[in-house]
Amino acid sequence: MKRVLVATGMALAAGVASVVFLWPAARTGPAPIRYGRDTCAYCRMLISQPGFGGEMRDRSGTLTRYDDVGCLLAAIQRAHDAIPAAWVEDHASGELVPLLAASFARVPAAATPMGHGIVAFREAAAAEAFARAHGGEAVSLETLLREPQRLAGDRP
Repeated sequence: MKRVLVATGMALAAGVASVVFLWPAARTGPAPIRYGRDTCAYCRMLISQPGFGGEMRDRSGTLTRYDDVGCLLAAIQRAHDAIPAAWVEDHASGELVPLLAASFARVPAAATPMGHGIVAFREAAAAEAFARAHGGEAVSLETLLREPQRLAGDRP
């Protein structure tokens, strides 16, 4: 069973990676999140906390927003489809950075909007420092996608 989950996660990560770089979208790029106005496409909560969210464009170019990195990753897994582009908020600056270029910290004690405990950063060193400072671990996108049960808010 574990091998099946690992193989599925690796295949999903490879598929996301290839599509993000190769798929032409009708509309491109991220758009500013409107805090207090936009809602998460996954959990339907109002997006109110900067530094934790993300965005994704589907094949038609439709942009969806997420209040928590875990919600974005769960939506990608649920889509079972090619995702042309996705971004996460750099926790340090609030800027949207490409999902595949981001570094992640999994910190169970972090008060992320939906409790997933996943925080994204532009720089790997920032993710590692945040993880150390808050009793967590720096993790790769592949690791996060391989462990879908942890995206549901389960603690390690």
